[in-house]
Amino acid sequence: MYEQSKHLIAVSALVKNDNGHILMVRTHLRSDTWEMPGGFVDAGEPLDIAVCREFLEETGIVIRPLGISGVYYNERIHVLSVVFKAEYISGEITIQPEEILEAKYLNLDETNMEEYIKRPHIKSRTLDAINAVNSIPYETWNLNPPNYKLLTRLDGDHKNSKNVFLLTGKPRMGKTTMIKKLINDIGTDICGGFYTEEITNSDDRIGFRCVSVNGESVEIANVESPSKTRIGRYGIDIEKFENYAIKILQDALCSKKIIVIDEIGFMQMLSTSFQKMVHEIVSDNLIVLGTVPLDSHPEIDKIKYSKEVQMISLNEFNRDVISEFLVKDILKVLDSSPL
Repeated sequence: MYEQSKHLIAVSALVKNDNGHILMVRTHLRSDTWEMPGGFVDAGEPLDIAVCREFLEETGIVIRPLGISGVYYNERIHVLSVVFKAEYISGEITIQPEEILEAKYLNLDETNMEEYIKRPHIKSRTLDAINAVNSIPYETWNLNPPNYKLLTRLDGDHKNSKNVFLLTGKPRMGKTTMIKKLINDIGTDICGGFYTEEITNSDDRIGFRCVSVNGESVEIANVESPSKTRIGRYGIDIEKFENYAIKILQDALCSKKIIVIDEIGFMQMLSTSFQKMVHEIVSDNLIVLGTVPLDSHPEIDKIKYSKEVQMISLNEFNRDVISEFLVKDILKVLDSSPL
């Protein structure tokens, strides 16, 4: 009987800083050499999502894959290695100490490669990534005949086409506070959409409400809600949220230049109509300012890794200074927009 061959897939990425230096790591397993951050792909995980996850876990850096620079095969242990070219999005180097000994940017080229990289196969794939002028396209498909869905396509540098700005970070890191500050700094007259606020009782969070840019609001979740649809301890009124948020977004699409969607979260994505609308807005060359959770969610992940999206990781170190740079980036896109 024929036995289907089994292979492991590993991913890594070449990422440079503004000086052209390459972020490399030394691992406990291969402490003799520097290499590009990466790791194994989980079962059923798209390669572009896997490389973002592994890079973040090992280095603390959020990246965006742009395309593939090379594919390599280890015949002895049956590992297929895929190397991406990627760009830095946000974060500071924070290593995973259980796996990583050291991580830093190195000024690498062909003349000093052997000083840092001691294994020939790692040197080969690193040189390929450095020298690659164009990336090999990468696509993720959901093939379920007769429905063929292209989920992701990477085919080069997206630096000039990012018009969707999504904040992410740990809960209570201040994402909504940042959204409201950005709306105020950019101008409420050109922003439309909604943000999500906590409802509190003393120091206890008991629910959430959806608030439009012009100040109208509706409660969408509460611990005392009788709704059978629940996330954690909160009962969710999907219909109320759906009716409110979709109208707010439709109005914004008709009259505003910047669409605000805070939050594109687990609670909000319970609405299939909202899901559909957000996907259409993100893919329709509109300027969007929003937030997404750190945790993985199938539909939210599709948005996170869309070519139009710039992910901004908010943390205690950058939340007091990042708004100035974000306002400049958003206004730059606004100035170049034909709308």
